[in-house]
Amino acid sequence: MQTSIERRRYQRHKVLSAVVVTPNGHGHDTQVLDISAGGACVANPTTWMPDAGAPLKLLFMSESDEPIVLHAHITRAATDQLGVSFDEAQNSDIQHVLEMLDQH
Repeated sequence: MQTSIERRRYQRHKVLSAVVVTPNGHGHDTQVLDISAGGACVANPTTWMPDAGAPLKLLFMSESDEPIVLHAHITRAATDQLGVSFDEAQNSDIQHVLEMLDQH
């Protein structure tokens, strides 16, 4: 029997958190289904179908009501989910989001 080997670089954490994605300046409400330090799986809003590689922003509401904005690009697009990879040089913001989601 063959077992699957985890190839992910970062451990994924199952969450269900509201998020706004903005691929082109227009916001789409959706949910983050799982997240890691390297990226996330996001429920695909039914109003658009992005291409792999497309840039987008994810806006997470924080305790201060000032959103935390993470820049990312789409690595996988399916009819119901998007795989996104976070852009580099925003480690402190990613860590803040992970800590914030871990508290809920």
